[in-house]
Amino acid sequence: MTKKYKKINKIEGYISASPLPSEKELRKLYADYYYQDPKNSSYQIEYDELEIRYKELECNKLMYALDVAQEVIGKTFLDVGSGEGFLLNAAVKKDLKVTGLDYSSFGMEKFFPHLTPHAIIGDIYESLDMLIAQGKRFSMCTSTNVLEHVLSPKLFLSSIKKVMEPDGVLAIRVPNDFSDIQQLSLKSGMIDSESWFVPPHHLNYFNTDTLPTYMKNNGFEVIDSFTDFPIDIYLLHKGSNYIKDPLCGSDANSARINHDLMIHKKNGMDNYLNYYRAMFNVGIGRNITIIARIASE
Repeated sequence: MTKKYKKINKIEGYISASPLPSEKELRKLYADYYYQDPKNSSYQIEYDELEIRYKELECNKLMYALDVAQEVIGKTFLDVGSGEGFLLNAAVKKDLKVTGLDYSSFGMEKFFPHLTPHAIIGDIYESLDMLIAQGKRFSMCTSTNVLEHVLSPKLFLSSIKKVMEPDGVLAIRVPNDFSDIQQLSLKSGMIDSESWFVPPHHLNYFNTDTLPTYMKNNGFEVIDSFTDFPIDIYLLHKGSNYIKDPLCGSDANSARINHDLMIHKKNGMDNYLNYYRAMFNVGIGRNITIIARIASE
């Protein structure tokens, strides 16, 4: 029997699925879907040249923002949920001492096998606890598209805080869900349901309004924020609505990639990042990134 979920507005300011799965159920989901090869995996087997360039651009955008955000330049880098290793590889190119945490090495072995010695494979919470016990601290920490999956965002952020240098910086990226574009698409009848509400795959839902406040309430000072391409804007046009017509998805993805590569090539990284900072300010973008440091008490 398929479990039925409902959305609840948490007092902490974000939307959560209810009921939450047990830890055992969640680990089985990870094992069956997210972290194993090949057919059930969330990782792709191959990317074409443009997709690789786009992924590298997104990683370089984040690394650039982290550099700008640092008051004290550090050389240690932790990626919680390192996946295929694209972000770790970008950090290595900047001569950083890197560590990645993930539930499986499958994606990294496929794309960046030389980085596997820098990966700690297993339960992310257990790996974080091990680093805490060892007294390890990192000047830069990142976690891209992990916070939406965890049972307790508060516990997750608390654990990451314990492995950050006091003057370190943290980048958190999550989907921009229950956003203005999504709500308009639903209200205008361009989509029939809240297609982004997908428990148990995603348990927690943040957007440009709620994530900065949540970070502040959990002991962080937000120092930068930006988004990425608002691919869900295509839902507002019948000819490009990839929810009602999945065949539109490939063209939407190609348009996103070419759009971003064009802007970066012509305008450089600073203007490219400012473009997406402006989008954050008006609530537009499929994913949102917050860069923060531990707040002074």
